[in-house]
Amino acid sequence: MRLQVNNGVTLAAAVAVGLGLPAAPARALPTPDDESAGCVVHFFSDVNGVDVVSMFVDYGLATRPGFAANLEWSHDIVIIPAIDAPRGSAEAVDAITTASRPIADADQPYEDYVKTRDALHGSVAWKDVRGGYYVSNESDYFAQMVSLGWDRDLQHDNLNLAAGLSYGWDRIEPLADDGATAAAADRNTLHGSIVATRILDPRTTLRVGVEFDRVSGQQHDPYRSVHAGGAIVRERHPDERLRRDLFVRATRWLGNRSSLKADFRLYGDDWDVGSSTWGLRLSQYVTDELVVAYRYRYYTQSSAWFYSDDYAAVDGIDGFRTGDYRLGDFGAHLFGGRITWTPAAVARRWRFLDDVELVLGFERYFNSYNFTASIYETGVRVSF
Repeated sequence: MRLQVNNGVTLAAAVAVGLGLPAAPARALPTPDDESAGCVVHFFSDVNGVDVVSMFVDYGLATRPGFAANLEWSHDIVIIPAIDAPRGSAEAVDAITTASRPIADADQPYEDYVKTRDALHGSVAWKDVRGGYYVSNESDYFAQMVSLGWDRDLQHDNLNLAAGLSYGWDRIEPLADDGATAAAADRNTLHGSIVATRILDPRTTLRVGVEFDRVSGQQHDPYRSVHAGGAIVRERHPDERLRRDLFVRATRWLGNRSSLKADFRLYGDDWDVGSSTWGLRLSQYVTDELVVAYRYRYYTQSSAWFYSDDYAAVDGIDGFRTGDYRLGDFGAHLFGGRITWTPAAVARRWRFLDDVELVLGFERYFNSYNFTASIYETGVRVSF
């Protein structure tokens, strides 16, 4: 369920500022004291009974001299039911979160595992420069990040250049797990990006960007177990990782009240993981009040150099081992659609419905590990 309330500035724009995303190439100067406020609730459930509920509250403010500020609070709840499966097996790892699932048996039935996370993200922007701070807290994980960005419109607003830099530092303090605890650890991440957005003609927009990440510190799940050398042991990843990717996105207005968006992303890192992502999205006005959108995405990747389905030795490969399927060789498909309806006929009788939109969406995900999931979305968007 989604509820969105706007005044002048859309919630999407406010969130874009908060996430440090580059601005659109052609943007209008905000009127004095433009404000936006919103509340969004997402619910996800997969075929294995894992439920995720996310709640967001957002507030944005913009003034004519070029100042903008945004504040977002979020609360996530993850519920993972206990299952009957061997410890360290593929069945004991959740395909969405990749966390070790609680194990239930006749002698020791486990209750559902419930975890919550609270996060606060604030950002300010002054003309072409923006900065932000993010903090989140879980029972075993505390994360902080500072960011700095710049973007500018050039060539009569037909070209937008944007650059961003962020630094995050995390503290990991694992909870007791089956009577054993892992030592506390740290992880630091340096992220940078450069993005160019160009209006090619009145119907076509092209965006090209590059990103990099330098991650140092603990990068494995302290709770996840691996079958290695005939034993069940904790997984262990290298402490350093350099990640980089290139993406291209083109949007084309087709002229029959529809638009097509195509994107491609190429990724690689020094763990030998390489991936490519292809995506298409078609949006079509059926009537002035009804919009239908279709989406398809294909993803494929190679495995990390230390990944194996069966480790012969307890030490894994050169001392490293993993139970994370996302470091293996696999492919995945995602397809679905969304319907957005504005009840204009009803609004003629009740004027307060003039700016109401109803959203209904469905997506289907499946990968080469035989995991499938259905994603449902319902929403109400209100503007005034």
